[in-house]
Amino acid sequence: MFAAVPAISFAVAALSVPLCKWLATRLRIIAEPYSDSCHRMPTPLMGGAAIVGAILIAMAFARTLPAWLLAGVAGLFVVGLVDDAIVLRPRHKLIAQIVIVGLMAVLGRHFHLAPWSWLNVALAGFFLLSTVNAVNLIDGLDGLAAGVGILIAAAATAIAMIHGDTLAAYQALAVGGALAGFMFYNFHPASIFMGDCGALPLGLILGLIALRVGDLAGNSRLPRYVVPILLMLVPLLDTAIVCVSRMATGRPISRRGLDHSHHRLLSLGLSDRRAVMMCWSVAAIAASCAVVLTVLPHAYLLATLPMIVVAFALMGLFMIDLTFDSIAPGAASGYRQGLAGFILTYSYKRRVAEALLDAALIPAAYFGAFLLRLDFFIDDGRMMSLLHSVPAVMAVTYVAFLVAGIYRGIWRYASVSDVIRFANGAVLAGTLVVVASLVVPIALSGSVAALYVILLFNLLVASRMSFRALRKGVALLAAPHERVLIVGAGELAEAAARYITAVRGRRFKLIGFVDDDSFTIGKLVHGRRVMGTLEDLDRIYAEQQFSQVLVATEPIPRERMALLWDFASRRHLAMRRFSIRVNDMGVAAEALAETEAADVIAAGPQAAHGQIVA
Repeated sequence: MFAAVPAISFAVAALSVPLCKWLATRLRIIAEPYSDSCHRMPTPLMGGAAIVGAILIAMAFARTLPAWLLAGVAGLFVVGLVDDAIVLRPRHKLIAQIVIVGLMAVLGRHFHLAPWSWLNVALAGFFLLSTVNAVNLIDGLDGLAAGVGILIAAAATAIAMIHGDTLAAYQALAVGGALAGFMFYNFHPASIFMGDCGALPLGLILGLIALRVGDLAGNSRLPRYVVPILLMLVPLLDTAIVCVSRMATGRPISRRGLDHSHHRLLSLGLSDRRAVMMCWSVAAIAASCAVVLTVLPHAYLLATLPMIVVAFALMGLFMIDLTFDSIAPGAASGYRQGLAGFILTYSYKRRVAEALLDAALIPAAYFGAFLLRLDFFIDDGRMMSLLHSVPAVMAVTYVAFLVAGIYRGIWRYASVSDVIRFANGAVLAGTLVVVASLVVPIALSGSVAALYVILLFNLLVASRMSFRALRKGVALLAAPHERVLIVGAGELAEAAARYITAVRGRRFKLIGFVDDDSFTIGKLVHGRRVMGTLEDLDRIYAEQQFSQVLVATEPIPRERMALLWDFASRRHLAMRRFSIRVNDMGVAAEALAETEAADVIAAGPQAAHGQIVA
């Protein structure tokens, strides 16, 4: 049966997609290409019919299709199909979803989320309504929603089989098989989309399965809440990112926009396929964490959870921060009122978001110190004593952070110089925790205090430097617009390397340096190698195929400059100069002209003399 269920759903989906494509084309239920879409031709939208039909048939075969689930899936399929055909108003679509999901939460399976039945129904209904819309929102790139759904189904199957729930395993296998059959037609470049008629019921089914398998773990009550969120993390996190960023910038949440997580990855230079695979990777990591948390003993689950929260919260904050690549938060708050102004003021100016993140970071360091000290052996009794002392540890650590100025920095511009503040904050926090342990009951020893300082310092560095690290990591996967070779290997060249690798909005790849000083050949400058002298330009070009030469050394002899000009002319390459100058503020027009000249890598084939004016 375990093999038959996914095989049936896979076959039904794969065989029925061509029929759905033909029917959608005849009925003109198609997606017209947007200017931001990689598709230049209209694409059929009824792939969801094949997915939903395959899932229902496989569930019926496995006898895991209750009437209330069939009714809910059918209702959302109809709502989605109507929206695909005539485009419903957002509020009408939401009202229909609330009615259908509300009835299912009342009449369907009851999950043990709260001790009171009314709160239990409300929490389940809210979660299901969130997953219905979240899956619909991530269906923006070829194969993204289907691939994430497969990963969720695979993890849910693993959890169900570990804990002996064969019915939940059959349901998850039915979903995974159907989505795998659909992926043959939906992977980039897709020939059909699932549309709302597929995304809405798929979000409902995945949400129900996530709630069901989260209820299976007997190691703790926490998996009931944590496991469904981890399984559905990518869709839910994307929805949270979009909602927060739109509210912060005063835009309607329901309006279509290019600010979803996958769009932000595209704006950083990733191709469609690489953006999809990065989202799949995050979904796979989150789903794996969900599986592990259902089998961990209660004490280890509590010790591990803060680190998981920190890791995924950093991803969300990084994505939200990309909103302000084009407009600074301070400028945005100047003309935003109400909720937008509140979010900008307290999240960015008052650094509340950082403080909330530290509410997980501090326990992660505290629990980690004890795990290291106890050789990763901890029981429930010791864990409960640690939990009782966490509030005191957090209170004194927050005081240390405020005194050390931890919240004065801006994450996107964090550098090595900020590390000193992090070290001061960690050492002061450890000192205050030791002092506080003399007054209040805090489980502590000298070795634990030292480990706490070390872990706290490393987590502060990792979290505050994460934005730059994530941006550079994504840049390594991005296709660069231009590949740059820097002439020079001194301080000016190093400054040029820092500048061009930090430019936002344009994608540059620094391939290395050339310098006439033979002592520098083979050495690293800003992480890139000095590959030779000016005589080696033809060899380096044959190997690296760079598109422009940036001169960042002064002075350069006339004959060497002539050699550079000859090389650039023969290869039809742009050649530009980088310089840093400090100019007195004179006539306003002159200052403005000098400032406008600060674009070091200007467009055009001619050489440009860039100036950074201080």
